[in-house]
Amino acid sequence: MSSSNRSCQTCRVPLQTDDVAIYLKLVSRTAQDFLCIDCLGEKLNCGREPIEKLIKYYRESGMCVLFR
Repeated sequence: MSSSNRSCQTCRVPLQTDDVAIYLKLVSRTAQDFLCIDCLGEKLNCGREPIEKLIKYYRESGMCVLFR
């Protein structure tokens, strides 16, 4: 599921809903431009896996409206 035909500001791949949600959660709730999970992981120097774990956590916890 893509997020309104948005694309990553770095690599231009189409963004998925989770890409946008985790960027809003970790970087800025007021962001208008976003990074894909791979580019965000690179920017945060942690790689993709920790970000995917956070997405899974937020989705399963039901505590964050960005991941419902």
